[in-house]
Amino acid sequence: MEKTKIKNMLLIILGIIVIIFGIEFFVLYSKLNTKTIYEGVKINNYDVGNMNEEQALKFLQDKLEKQIEEKNMTLRYENKTYKIMLKDLEFNYDYKKGVEEGHNIGRSGSVLKRIRDIYDTKKHGAEIELQWTYNPQKIKKTVEGIAQAIDMEGKDADISFNGKNFSITEETTGRKVNTEKLIKDIENNMNDLKEITIDVEQSVPTKTKALLSRINGVIGEFSTSFKGSSRDRIENITISAKSINNKVIMPKESVSFNNITGPRDKKFGYKEANVIVSGEFTPGVGGGVCQMSTTLYNALVRADINIMERHHHSIPATYVNYGHDAAVSYGYLDLKFQNEFDFPIYIYTRVSGSRVYVYIYGDRNVKDYDIDLVSDPVEKVQAQEETVVDTSLKPGTKQLVQKGRNGYKVKTYKVVSKNGEVTKKELITSDFYTPKNYIYKVNPQKEDASKTFTEEESLDSSHIEEEIPRDQ
Repeated sequence: MEKTKIKNMLLIILGIIVIIFGIEFFVLYSKLNTKTIYEGVKINNYDVGNMNEEQALKFLQDKLEKQIEEKNMTLRYENKTYKIMLKDLEFNYDYKKGVEEGHNIGRSGSVLKRIRDIYDTKKHGAEIELQWTYNPQKIKKTVEGIAQAIDMEGKDADISFNGKNFSITEETTGRKVNTEKLIKDIENNMNDLKEITIDVEQSVPTKTKALLSRINGVIGEFSTSFKGSSRDRIENITISAKSINNKVIMPKESVSFNNITGPRDKKFGYKEANVIVSGEFTPGVGGGVCQMSTTLYNALVRADINIMERHHHSIPATYVNYGHDAAVSYGYLDLKFQNEFDFPIYIYTRVSGSRVYVYIYGDRNVKDYDIDLVSDPVEKVQAQEETVVDTSLKPGTKQLVQKGRNGYKVKTYKVVSKNGEVTKKELITSDFYTPKNYIYKVNPQKEDASKTFTEEESLDSSHIEEEIPRDQ
């Protein structure tokens, strides 16, 4: 009897278990086949469980679109702030993709995996962050507008000279928004909406008032005479002098004379005057410019400015000592120099009377010594005579057909002195001015009468050098 009772009881319990499992199976089956999003799914912190995709989509749009209208981020530069509304950047969420992702939770894999995913989601939850989109061009345009408001062009201090006194203006520090960084900062801040500090790069001018104020006196000067020059040659000297006038050369800055003065062309005002071509004087545009480069060279050396390139003429110039000239030819020969001082120099030129002057201004407290140029020795290379027999000439005739000139070998020294005492003597150039031979046509046949000479033979070659016209 007892056994029968126990058996019946077991059957009842088993039946109950079967019923429970059946109910659970029915519930699970219903869950697996529902079209709604499973419990525990949140999108952007909003609970969308038990909603179908359409309901979830509308629900999220209703909630978030209002937020987008109000959402903004603040950008700050010093005491200025700029507010950017997300809607102005065409910010929006990818609602459809987010809802699809939420709906797919618990819908992949085997039945057991799905069941496990559904229960885990219900118990622990599942968070989905909506992806967002924006218009990059809107951000770029916004950043450009901010940059336009902040950016400021830097301005060097300026120095001017009236022939007696200097006048110096203050510099202005420039600033420029780092637009690339700001664009990235905005893009990365769409979710957090934290305040952004605008990265602004400062540009300090190289020419500051403090630096230009170190120019306090003449550290080198020189002048040459152009007395007897043609009007056009004087005009060329004047044009080139104006080109280099009022030039500020900063520390470590290198300068090309040719770059400053430009091509010797009539469209720039240069006139035709004698220039040297292959050791011969010939009319050419820009004759006289070499006197300006030579005058500048001598002033620069006396200012102790480093000479990087310098050339002597093929014919000694008459306006300076041998070895003290500086020939230039645009695109070929140049005068280049570099300011190796830690202060700027100022070049001032003037043309007055029959002379051209160059003054180099700088810090007299640093360059407190004097420099002069000395050419020693000067070795003369005697011009030779060449003869060409020409029987068509009258017998006994000797006719000059090429004027010659003596050549010179010159060593030039830079002599440094302070308080009247020489402290240094340095060889800076070794020049060779090539001689040019005299050429004569002769007929060696003799007549009974004494030798006769043509008018050309009576030229005294000893005066040729004095008659050399001024070159470029």
